[in-house]
Amino acid sequence: MLRNHFSRAGLMSVLGICIACLSGCGSEPSQGGIKPDEASIKVIVATPVEQQVTDYMDYTGRTEAVEFVEIRPRVSGYLTKVEFMGSLDSEVKAGDLLFQIDDRPYLNALASAEARLASANAAHKTSSAELERTESLFKKGVVVQSELDRDVGRKAQADADILGAQAGIDQAKLDLEFTRITAPIGGNISKPNMTIGNLVTPASPSLTSIVSVDPIYVYFDLDEPTMLQIQKNIREGKLPTGSSSDYKILLGLINDEGYPYSGTLDFVDNRVDPNTGTIRVRGIFKNPKPERGKRALSPGLFARVRVPLGDAHNALLVSERAVVRDQGKTTLYVVGADNKIGVRKIQLGSQHGGLRVVTGEIQSGDKIVISGLQRVRLGSLVDPVVKDMPGMSAMPAGTEAK
Repeated sequence: MLRNHFSRAGLMSVLGICIACLSGCGSEPSQGGIKPDEASIKVIVATPVEQQVTDYMDYTGRTEAVEFVEIRPRVSGYLTKVEFMGSLDSEVKAGDLLFQIDDRPYLNALASAEARLASANAAHKTSSAELERTESLFKKGVVVQSELDRDVGRKAQADADILGAQAGIDQAKLDLEFTRITAPIGGNISKPNMTIGNLVTPASPSLTSIVSVDPIYVYFDLDEPTMLQIQKNIREGKLPTGSSSDYKILLGLINDEGYPYSGTLDFVDNRVDPNTGTIRVRGIFKNPKPERGKRALSPGLFARVRVPLGDAHNALLVSERAVVRDQGKTTLYVVGADNKIGVRKIQLGSQHGGLRVVTGEIQSGDKIVISGLQRVRLGSLVDPVVKDMPGMSAMPAGTEAK
């Protein structure tokens, strides 16, 4: 019994020594007395970019012609000429001949009207002479009052016939003029919907259409908060206080980089739509003809519109990758003088290139963590590597047009 007791006790002692040795072999060095959870984490940091920017809001809209005209005939007849066929660059000027209607019936109508005027003039001459003679005889008592009244009426009828004949000539001339269908405005013309030999009437479908091209409108919907902010900035002197034409806006098409076209605010509707919380707004842009090819803007294009909210001001900008979003809050991780992680509450502003305007607790010299965000938390000890803020190369000089 005693032997078994000592053997069991000795075995337990040997096992305890082995376990202690194994534990000692598996542990890592203490690295100079620093606990494992206090070891520094490598992160990349950058300071905010300080630059003058203009705050803005971006919207989408559609371009639209300032003038749009459907060409329709005003008299009936057969088409004898079509002076255009529609092409890649179909621009016409105001007054250009587009269609010619057979004018022979209208030339005959004009000749008939002129003949009626000549007849009316002859009748007027005769009635005037008869009235003059009757008035002379009436003064001598040779004719009675009824005869004088008769000749006065004939003279008045002759006067009216002249006016009617002259009006007939004017109408005949107008109808003859309408046989030449010309462009009422300058701009891009569509293809002809009728060809030579077709009979056209005022009830016929449109022969073609013309849209003006310079200047050109862009319509978009401005949200209510932005509208109120713009009004506030105007009251505070941060924006022009004159007419809407003083308010500059920018435009870009889907294939443009940035916003190369500069225009002005042209129209603001008189009420906010309560269903959408937006108000219809219109800008106007110059659209000159280039040396080669078509004009840059045409009606119906999808447009990106940038609306500045105030004058240029100094701002701090950071990369989007540095922003931490959690439960509706936006923060930045910063590295303090003791190389420990701190948190700064911020508010996000507009985008400029690859950077975002931030306001709040951030300062220009703060070292912001831009890489390694997933491995750090408040109070973590880090080993920062300083680099430039990502996106600086894409940072535009401002929001002005190229």
